[in-house]
Amino acid sequence: MELNEIKNENVKSEEVKYHQSKTVSGIQFTNKHSEKGSDFKLNFLKSKSQFSKTARAKIKYLKANSDKFIFLGKVVLLLAYFVYFGFALSYHIGDEGSWRLIGCTICGILIIAWHVLKRTGFHSKLTAGLQALCTEYSKGNRSLILRWLLYIAMSAFFVIYLVIAVAMKTPENLWSLIGLLGFPLLLYLYSNNKCKVNWHTVFWAMAIQFIMALLILKTSWGANIIRWVSRRLEELLAHGVAGSIFLFGKTYKDHYLAFGATAQIFVVIIAISVLTFLGVIKAIVDTVGRALAYCLGTSPAEGINAVGNIFLHVPESAMLVQEYLHEMTPSQLFATYAGALSTVGGTSLVVFMASGIPAAPLIAASAMSAPAALAACKLCFPSHNGEEVSIQTADDVKINTSAFSSRRATSLMESIIIGIRQSTTIVVQLVAFVLAFVIIMAFLNSTSVWFGERIGVENMTLEFLFSYMFYPFAFMMGAKSADCLFIGELLGVRTISLAIVAFPKLGPIIQNGIKYREYIAGGVNNTWTVVGNDIVLDKLNQTLVGGIIDHRSEIIATYALCGSASFAIMGLILGTYGVMLPERLGEITQHIFRAMIVGTVASYLTACFAGLLHEDDVSTY
Repeated sequence: MELNEIKNENVKSEEVKYHQSKTVSGIQFTNKHSEKGSDFKLNFLKSKSQFSKTARAKIKYLKANSDKFIFLGKVVLLLAYFVYFGFALSYHIGDEGSWRLIGCTICGILIIAWHVLKRTGFHSKLTAGLQALCTEYSKGNRSLILRWLLYIAMSAFFVIYLVIAVAMKTPENLWSLIGLLGFPLLLYLYSNNKCKVNWHTVFWAMAIQFIMALLILKTSWGANIIRWVSRRLEELLAHGVAGSIFLFGKTYKDHYLAFGATAQIFVVIIAISVLTFLGVIKAIVDTVGRALAYCLGTSPAEGINAVGNIFLHVPESAMLVQEYLHEMTPSQLFATYAGALSTVGGTSLVVFMASGIPAAPLIAASAMSAPAALAACKLCFPSHNGEEVSIQTADDVKINTSAFSSRRATSLMESIIIGIRQSTTIVVQLVAFVLAFVIIMAFLNSTSVWFGERIGVENMTLEFLFSYMFYPFAFMMGAKSADCLFIGELLGVRTISLAIVAFPKLGPIIQNGIKYREYIAGGVNNTWTVVGNDIVLDKLNQTLVGGIIDHRSEIIATYALCGSASFAIMGLILGTYGVMLPERLGEITQHIFRAMIVGTVASYLTACFAGLLHEDDVSTY
């Protein structure tokens, strides 16, 4: 039996060798053994058949003219798009969709024109001319004189605007000036090197934040832009409903955070992954980040990371400049992880919207907090003597386009797959973090109540303690004194756990306020009754559970909570940087608590500007 089996095996192996040596149409198949196994390859080089010669000639021709074929394909696609563009405008013109199509087309043309320009000699001449102009401008005292003239002009504009547009119309808003002056002073007192604070960066960071606040909060077109962006975001997130209904049925809203928000997270992360593959995120962050760095006098890496925090969550924004983290000075590195604690972007934005918070103020707060984060970082952790600024010029920084995965996507489908994988990881982490900290909060609450009962104080919960601990901060931001305890409670919950835990407490109160104002505006005979903390709308027989707070206090609370500064996110940052920068983890751990204070104050500064400029007739709601 054994001899027959060996003989049969030899026969089979000989048959395999015979078939492997055969040629098909003059193409010889060879087998090369390797560690990964046998691999059959076409050997065109040794074959002299007519078929092989023709194939080699065609392949050579395609390789030699591949650029021409690709260019021809792009031209055909571009012409086809313009044909569609003409038909679309002839069919619909004047509505929002047509203007959106026109705007996107103009942006696309500008991007194509810029790429074409970069391949010409004009681009290099333009760059050289601008560099020569900057060099000439920096000579002598001209730059110093112009700098001080800009300081004086901006300060005069700020004071005049406050007197005319705030003090004379809404004098109660001036109370927020206490926070605008007090919070930077607290950061300065907490600074690790007061003599090295770059006041130029601090001044212009807060000036840019003030200008952004004016455009968003005080102009109708600025508010309309934010509303438009928020509506587009809501339309995008609405596609997650199909997945929630398919998996969990129409009753998924009974557990919306688990079954609704998670589907929307998949939508956002996949969209960001696709936009990253197409280069859209890179272009926005690169352009705006470098401009911000030039205006503030920081390194481009810090500016790029600050702008990335608007769109991305904590790990992804850090990975934008991952390859330059090793070369950063301690002050520059501090700005990257402290800035991530100042804003909300990516998946955090989705979860907050799921809590009942309108998208418009969330987007506005995240954008306004970017310059505030840099101001707070440079106040609390300025550069030290002996630090070499290794990343200073724009040419020193390139965007890490693999910020969403361990490898860059090579196709549109692969970018979608990468987005799905990352969404799964983030959803699992999100659910775990929220679940864990809700449990921790419940445990700490019961422990606090137990200690309170030992001294005769009933219901001494963490919320009760936080409401008094953070009362001064809410008061400094300009909230009504009657609302400061409630806002202080939210600020404390955000700090000890997550903003995701705090926002569900604020969301229903904001919705109550919207219903209450609509009810009151409906007629002078629309009466209401206060029952404890609740408000009963008599005419509708509807109860607003939890009552309401002042509209300006709603705005202040929303902007103040739009940050990631909490003990939970501190752990997430340490885990992220521990993977990307293990050799400097000790340095980061040493300053992580300082970073949390910086992130907290940056979001408070944004709330101060929102409270200072708030006006009911122009709002981003």
